[in-house]
Amino acid sequence: MSQTEYWAYGLHIHSELECPELPPYAAGTNCPDVTIHLLPATPDALEFLENGEYEVQPGAFRLAVPGVAFYRVEEGRRIFIAPLPDVPAEGLRLFLLGSVMGALLYQRGLFPLHGSAVETRWGAMIFVGAQGAGKSTLAAQFLRQGYRLLSDDVCAVAATPEGLQVLPALAQIRLCADAYERLGSPREARFDEDKFVVPMGEGYCPHPVPLKAIHILADKESGALEFEVLRGFDRVQRLLENLYRPHFLKNQITQSDLMRMAGLIAQKTIMATVTRRRDSEAIEGMVGSLESVWASSFAASPSKENS
Repeated sequence: MSQTEYWAYGLHIHSELECPELPPYAAGTNCPDVTIHLLPATPDALEFLENGEYEVQPGAFRLAVPGVAFYRVEEGRRIFIAPLPDVPAEGLRLFLLGSVMGALLYQRGLFPLHGSAVETRWGAMIFVGAQGAGKSTLAAQFLRQGYRLLSDDVCAVAATPEGLQVLPALAQIRLCADAYERLGSPREARFDEDKFVVPMGEGYCPHPVPLKAIHILADKESGALEFEVLRGFDRVQRLLENLYRPHFLKNQITQSDLMRMAGLIAQKTIMATVTRRRDSEAIEGMVGSLESVWASSFAASPSKENS
């Protein structure tokens, strides 16, 4: 079966399933970091599918999505997909690029946060929060004002010799109708489930960016934006609360390493709560408000210039 080459999360990926959401990889090699295989469903996979569950073992992850497919991830290097008959490729990719990719990142010792990240002149800024907190909506507002997207939904943080880095992920963003309209309703977007999926094009940052700050979004009914830097041991707990699929961490070979990495991120990264109104006027002004906070807070240590 033919394979297509992609690049995401700093990984060279060979896939038997076409994934237009992933950035293409031009420099071919016979030694990819990750391979994705399509296989017939075995009796064991079909039985697991009937139960609709997941399983985490050291070096192995299994996920059953009833009516869709059976997925298996091995050692952070191999993904196997056994689709049910007549399931469209879009349905297979929905879970592959979400839960399954999250499990792969855990196996590889990367720290996946459930949030969106943008490139700024100070470094990468990540926005996390509860489901529906407006993470993608805020990232889209930064896109409108010339910033570039690093990741949406799953933000992978890597500990490198150069320091903590946010790795570029999928070259797309998923938006609710209001955020999609504010972005200008791009013609090339498609509607998937309950969101508009917008390809980034030049609005995508293709290289890792040093992590500067993690923002935990919260709502309030009135008043100006509030930016409060977190201190003390609570920071590690807040990080763990905002992991992507945190229940996938248990039983991973990398669990201890990732717990230590949580401490490193809390020590080396600015963490803050951002409390703001959710109305359109407040969202319009959030970029300027955060830029002002960053300029005063991070003036002594700018990172990369926004391009």
